[in-house]
Amino acid sequence: MSQSQTHVNKGSIISQNSVSQLNDLDELTDAELIKLVKDLKQQIKIVSLENEIFERTILRLEPALMHGVQQALDYANKLQSSSSLAVGSFVKSQTSRFGGLDSFTSPSRMLTSPSKVSTRRVESSAKIGGTVIFGTGPRINVLERSELVSAEMEILVENMEKARKKAAKQHALLKAQLEEIGVRVVDIEKASGFFNKEVIVEGWDKIAQRIPAEIWIRFMTEWVKIADSQIGKLRLRTSTLNTQFSKLKGQIKVKAELSESLRAVDFDKLKIENDECMEIIDKKLQQLGELKKMTGDANLNLTIHKKLMMEQNTYLTNIINTIKDRERMTIELDKERDIIQVQADSLAQRLEEVKKVRLAYEVPDVMDYVCVKSEVTDLKHSVKLLENRVHIQQIALTSLNKKLNSMNV
Repeated sequence: MSQSQTHVNKGSIISQNSVSQLNDLDELTDAELIKLVKDLKQQIKIVSLENEIFERTILRLEPALMHGVQQALDYANKLQSSSSLAVGSFVKSQTSRFGGLDSFTSPSRMLTSPSKVSTRRVESSAKIGGTVIFGTGPRINVLERSELVSAEMEILVENMEKARKKAAKQHALLKAQLEEIGVRVVDIEKASGFFNKEVIVEGWDKIAQRIPAEIWIRFMTEWVKIADSQIGKLRLRTSTLNTQFSKLKGQIKVKAELSESLRAVDFDKLKIENDECMEIIDKKLQQLGELKKMTGDANLNLTIHKKLMMEQNTYLTNIINTIKDRERMTIELDKERDIIQVQADSLAQRLEEVKKVRLAYEVPDVMDYVCVKSEVTDLKHSVKLLENRVHIQQIALTSLNKKLNSMNV
């Protein structure tokens, strides 16, 4: 079979499959068609990723295998375009036959089923001597695909890590350059401000209306001295940094040589030393735990004694306050005692006087007392009679006054 016959047969098969698919799509709803479109997009995305991974793997392992793949892809595109033209002619004939394009131009008619499309697969091809030969080719199972994806992912991660390290170095370099430029800008601004202040503002001669050359020369001389001193400091710092860099470089070289000369015995020795150090660390940790326990007990005892001491201090404070109150009360009692003593002395003196009066007092005779008492009773009776007479006279006077008043009226 010639190549042109192969094209015709393939185109006729694809056109027949497309026609059968269009006939099957009449029975699907719009929701099913939308779902089919989404599934097709997802499958296309997955197939694109697989193709990309396969292409990366082939280019990495054997780039010569990719020769002629582009021609095969171009041939497949041409084959697909010819099949689409055949399907279009068939659709036109069917629409002219049934009298319209409405039934075929709707979204539910123009979409294809993924189950049908999956059967329409472009077979693998390879270019040999300018001709394209179709064949089934080897299949790749899921495990091999997973291994290919893992290998490509590891390579991508490694490349990303290299790019990240390179970007970090570039970022550090740019950051250092920016810091250096910032320092230079600050120095230039300081120098400009100092120049404006010392030469332009303070060095201006109002009489001559100019800046004297001596001020300019003195400023430049001082500035050169300052620059020389800074250059000397920077040279010293640079030499120190170079020395440190050489030292670190030598240490790195020695470590690299030692790492090359290391053997398994050195690692075993280092492991034994690490084990011994770990045992010592465990012992120290145990001792530290015991010390922590002892410290906790000591802190507990200290807290108890501190609490007791606080109680004793409170009791002592109460006692001191009580002593002060008692002393204050004692002073007040002493004062009251002095006052009472004075009163007692005065009362004692009065008692002595009363005693003296009592000793000097003589009791009168009883008959004299009776006579005096009778006389007092008689006088009281006479006073009472006189009071009654006065009262009667006042009543009579009042009645006479009333009568006189009535007579006058």
